[in-house]
Amino acid sequence: MLFTGKGYKLPALLGVLLVATLGCFGLIMYLQSASGTKMYQFLYWDIFLAWVPVFMTLIMMALSRMGNVTVRRVLMLLSGVIWLFFLPNALYLLTELLHVFRIYKVNPDSRFWLDTTFWLILFTSFLAAGLGLFLTSLCVWSIHRMLQKACNGWLAWAIVFVLLWLASVGVYIGRFARWNSWDAVLKPLVILTDVWKWVSLAGERQHLLSFSWLVFGIMIIFYLMMYISLSEKDL
Repeated sequence: MLFTGKGYKLPALLGVLLVATLGCFGLIMYLQSASGTKMYQFLYWDIFLAWVPVFMTLIMMALSRMGNVTVRRVLMLLSGVIWLFFLPNALYLLTELLHVFRIYKVNPDSRFWLDTTFWLILFTSFLAAGLGLFLTSLCVWSIHRMLQKACNGWLAWAIVFVLLWLASVGVYIGRFARWNSWDAVLKPLVILTDVWKWVSLAGERQHLLSFSWLVFGIMIIFYLMMYISLSEKDL
């Protein structure tokens, strides 16, 4: 079972991730208080959005136990679409690492690593990035378990790889085009126009693929490690 048993301790994992989230918020508040600025203010919203697919995963897990098959399938389909659109928000936190270089002005001629503020800024971004990897893995792992019960194991893995690839492309769209998940409903044609431009132009396509494959590769390695660690079988 997902909530009990030797290999499945979802509540404990969620509890640790919640503590890590609060810890990240605490670092943000400390940095803002110490600097007198709104440093990392955007991370509050970004981390909240990263938790949305987790909430949707829990909803889908509850829906999977519904008795009415027709209603269950409809609600699962709607929840799955929302889940897929918001999943990139969790993986997007990986790219928050760039803000270390934006916020902290490094003087290469100085021993900047002796400055505690540098490490606080670095660890805040690192914690956010780690949250993104763990939240994404946990969401996909939960869906993976449901897929393994509904279809062939190899097909379930293929779907997982596709989901992680789409999430990686979604991170690219969010980071470079600055589109949000809800824009898929509010501005679908504009997003499709951007995607077509990236696919049709060689330079844009290369940038999209290079970035997306990099994020996808990191996510696959992290997911495999988490999947193996959560396996029921003993090592």
